[in-house]
Amino acid sequence: MASFFAVPFSYGKGLPPKPEPNCRTVFTKSRIEDRPIIGEPDLGIIIGKLVLMGKFKEALEFFEILESREEPMDMSTCDSLVNACIALKSSTGAKRVFYYLIQRGFSSDLYINNRVLLMLLKCGLISDADRWFDEMPERNVVSWSIMVNGASNLGFYKEALGLFVKIWEELTDGDSRIFAAAIRACAGLAVASYGMQLHACTVKMSLETEIFISCALVDMYSKCGIIEDARMVFDLMPEKNVVGWNSMIAGYALNGYSEEAMDLYYEMQRASVKMDQFTYSCTIRVCARLALLEHAKQAHAGLVRNGFGLDTVANTALVDFYSRWGRIEDARRVFDKMIKPNVISWNAMIAGYGNHGMGMEAIELFKQMLSKGMKPNHVTFLAVLSAWLCTMLA
Repeated sequence: MASFFAVPFSYGKGLPPKPEPNCRTVFTKSRIEDRPIIGEPDLGIIIGKLVLMGKFKEALEFFEILESREEPMDMSTCDSLVNACIALKSSTGAKRVFYYLIQRGFSSDLYINNRVLLMLLKCGLISDADRWFDEMPERNVVSWSIMVNGASNLGFYKEALGLFVKIWEELTDGDSRIFAAAIRACAGLAVASYGMQLHACTVKMSLETEIFISCALVDMYSKCGIIEDARMVFDLMPEKNVVGWNSMIAGYALNGYSEEAMDLYYEMQRASVKMDQFTYSCTIRVCARLALLEHAKQAHAGLVRNGFGLDTVANTALVDFYSRWGRIEDARRVFDKMIKPNVISWNAMIAGYGNHGMGMEAIELFKQMLSKGMKPNHVTFLAVLSAWLCTMLA
């Protein structure tokens, strides 16, 4: 069967008729002869309880035993395994569950099919998700929404728009989340013309004030460089949540309107909107551009006060800010408190040392990075090379 991802933006004759539901056994019925013999553990119950306890790895270990048996999996066990794979973001576990269901001729109800589809996309298995979606005997608006959102979130923007066209042809309408996913795909492609068409469709369907769509439109217009339209959508939002504020602040910052971004940040404060780590990290980056040391300190204090003191992205922004503006000791203190610094965090600290002529410290930190098992990228090597040159020229 042809893949839905084969030809994005297909405006053909629509989908072929839906296949008849598979008549193979779906789930074992609760009959006396199907019950496990005394003394034999019911693996489905064990897996379900482990997932409820948050022991996802252990649940997948018990699934290995279930894989070796010929008995089919019941709906509850399948749902538990889906939860475990999503929680761990385990592509290996998700692939094992997927192939188990394919090999056993599993044909569940629509709810479980949608849950498996969600698991595959959450774990980044786009080709397996495409195959599962293609072979589903029945699809509803939830199925399409999961697929369009998943493709967009994984960066398959053209495919996401192609799927949106398919649902437009097959179901003649969609919900706000599907439109939001399609608009996000336009943002990823930086194609304002398609985004504007979708905006017009949402207005005609009276969906433009839905929070998901409004935030997606602000993000799309910002990434396409049409900041005036982004602000217009933002101002028309009947209720602005933290995502909407963040999208507009980030849009201003992305397009070089640093002062407008700071003004909106203060307006957000006056509106008593509860900020999150993204708000603070974006604001700190704007402060770095404008050399607003005191404002950055206030954002740092707010970050800690609101429980985001260990956030990797925000702390990386702080490391970059402090090292850029001559506070290398403060930058190192923030870096040392980070529980799991990522490669961007290491790069910011190494570059900070290099920019201050502290080449030996930069090289020593690079060695620590390697000893921690962190894989450097091209930015790391450029920062180390720059620091080494500074040392040689000193």
